[in-house]
Amino acid sequence: MIEQGSKQGKSSLLRRAIRVALWIVVSIAILCGVGFFLSTRTPSAWTDPQSLATDPESDRRGRELEQNLASAIARIRPAGEPWAIRIHDIDINSWIARRLPEWTEHDPTLAWPIDGAAAQVHTEDQMVTISIAMKNRIWSGSFAAAVERGGIRLVPGWGAIGLLPVPDGAHLVTQLLEGDGAIMLFLPKVFKLGDGRQIEVLQIDFVPGAVEIEFVTR
Repeated sequence: MIEQGSKQGKSSLLRRAIRVALWIVVSIAILCGVGFFLSTRTPSAWTDPQSLATDPESDRRGRELEQNLASAIARIRPAGEPWAIRIHDIDINSWIARRLPEWTEHDPTLAWPIDGAAAQVHTEDQMVTISIAMKNRIWSGSFAAAVERGGIRLVPGWGAIGLLPVPDGAHLVTQLLEGDGAIMLFLPKVFKLGDGRQIEVLQIDFVPGAVEIEFVTR
């Protein structure tokens, strides 16, 4: 009787172990399936790059952004007096869609999307999300910006593939960017003008739908 009971006990443990193993395998399969599905979905803030690039308004917005920036930077101001500008996401993304290809060789210290990638930015409280469409997926990463003594440091945070969250995944986005800024996550904060003056970035604030930048002209 004792031997038979022992065999029944071992058999019961074996069946339980098999059920647990099957439950684990099925759970992993379900999680993988859900993860794959989420990774193929499009974030709600993403705009179709083709429609953005072919929209005449995008060209107008991109050119006006360049002209307004040039006008603000070139304006003669009292030395040492801070001044600020606000740039909206829609204007940035319009410029990326229509004007970026002409600027990618302009300054290697900055960061540009790699060839074949479409990029957009979306700002929120103290954070900017850079989204890049590549390889049938949209890779997103959020960054904070800290203005330091030597330049502007980009601090990577969460990321996502489609709608699939990836902890500390902003580093994935940097792999789809090129330029010194993408490699070092560090941008210059002082720019020299042709007349000898210098423009220095004092502060960067991300707000919903826009970025606010404070400068000083020296």
